[in-house]
Amino acid sequence: MTHIVFRAQKPYLFGSAWKTLLEPNDWLYSLRGDGATQSPQTWRVYAYALGDHLAWCHREGLDWRTLGRPEMERYLSTLAIADGTLNWKISVLVRFYIWCEARRIRLGVPFTFREAFVRRPGFFGRETARQVMRPSVMRRVSQAEQVIVPRVADVWALRNAMPCWRDRLVVECFAFTGLRCAELLGLRTEQFLAARIDAKESAVFVKVIGKGRKPRLVPFPATLVRDLRRYILLDRNHVAGVQRTDRVFVSAKGAALSSSGVQFRLRTASRQLGLPTHPHLLRHFFACHRLRYLSGLGIGDPLGQLQRELGHSQITTTLRYLHLTDELRARIASDHQEFVATLALGGKVASGDRTQIEAEAMQHERHVR
Repeated sequence: MTHIVFRAQKPYLFGSAWKTLLEPNDWLYSLRGDGATQSPQTWRVYAYALGDHLAWCHREGLDWRTLGRPEMERYLSTLAIADGTLNWKISVLVRFYIWCEARRIRLGVPFTFREAFVRRPGFFGRETARQVMRPSVMRRVSQAEQVIVPRVADVWALRNAMPCWRDRLVVECFAFTGLRCAELLGLRTEQFLAARIDAKESAVFVKVIGKGRKPRLVPFPATLVRDLRRYILLDRNHVAGVQRTDRVFVSAKGAALSSSGVQFRLRTASRQLGLPTHPHLLRHFFACHRLRYLSGLGIGDPLGQLQRELGHSQITTTLRYLHLTDELRARIASDHQEFVATLALGGKVASGDRTQIEAEAMQHERHVR
């Protein structure tokens, strides 16, 4: 039996008879040093992943300090989870066991590794491939590396199916900026109330705190910033108890909107439409269209620019979007605002008269509200 207790949003693992699990807790605490668990939510999921594994070891009468590769394969085979979730859980356990091996808490790790080459485009320099070591035990590579990109029409059908203006703005933020759910929920009102929108500017750069508490600047379409400002000054201000938080998106009770609340609303609307959609799928949607747009501009490093906008610490994470760009047939617009207007009109706007594009976008916006 493994128990997880949270104190000051930090997880602590306890075994049977509530005995402290020293090494697993030390590992969880050590993650703070490399920036992996600055977010309480990230800390929570790491603790649950490790706690689930340790609980299985206890039920099977196994000691995780001497666990072998056959036992690890048996544990992973019992997990009825999606391929991507399985690969993520493997990565968590690999980090834990490598940490234990480095401190001689145990000898070896219960994984086999294989050599893999990560391809890199030529504009990154002379290096065309980088050799890495990946755990091969039960890792489902073929399906996990696939990126599902929803159609533009499906994203806007989801947006229009949301029951209120706040939820429609949430979908637009995901689709037009590529924010993670935690990053979107961390947005603060003063960031938009104090933003200056010049008539000639099509985007406003907003400071976002990403994974590992790393800040980055994310371009928000000027039209979206204006809509967020109106929501803050009108709808949001009429919610009782809203003074308790400065977060942009709030619940009906005035508290900051939670990740589970966003997931529930997207899941409900998705079921009505028959479209499996979640926040990270909308992030894929933005990334693929944005990469196509940046490549069309002819800049020297479109993938590197996308990496910075998405907040990826490794370029290999961004590389998975590269092979999808040829499949996207969106027209290349002249700036960020036209890029957003193209998506808003279903990808059917040809590059050309900007005034006509903006007029059609405004007409579309009045229609869907």
